[in-house]
Amino acid sequence: MQLELDDAIIQSTGLTADELRLELALRLYQEEKISMGQGGRLSGLGAIRFQQELGKRNIPVNFSEGDLLHDVETLRKAGRL
Repeated sequence: MQLELDDAIIQSTGLTADELRLELALRLYQEEKISMGQGGRLSGLGAIRFQQELGKRNIPVNFSEGDLLHDVETLRKAGRL
């Protein structure tokens, strides 16, 4: 699905289209509506640069206990723990 916005709407924000995409991605990520990978794709930055942008803005990374347990299990399977 492709989302199209009228140029007048974009201009009324005072942001470029790229800045608006980033702001939307950041907001949706903060509200836990999208993942970091999705935020990276939506913003056009990729996951790593999106994560750096989160850090610049002091937006905490969404990392649940379930995420931690999954990572620990992955490390165990890889023989790293």
